[in-house]
Amino acid sequence: MKNSNLKNARKLNREAQKQITGGDKVLVCSASGCYNDYISDGQGNCVVPPCAPPNLGTEVKNANGRWQCCY
Repeated sequence: MKNSNLKNARKLNREAQKQITGGDKVLVCSASGCYNDYISDGQGNCVVPPCAPPNLGTEVKNANGRWQCCY
């Protein structure tokens, strides 16, 4: 791999990390309803990206017996 490609990959990685963590911006949580893909704290609270605490939802078991994160 050429040095220029390696430098570009590192730069892209830093940019991706900023996007994942929200960078310098505060991400707005516009979640409403129930979601199958979420992150749980194990205490019944959950969050759906790009939401972050304190915008927590509640884990709820649906009619099919599957857990969801509901706002």
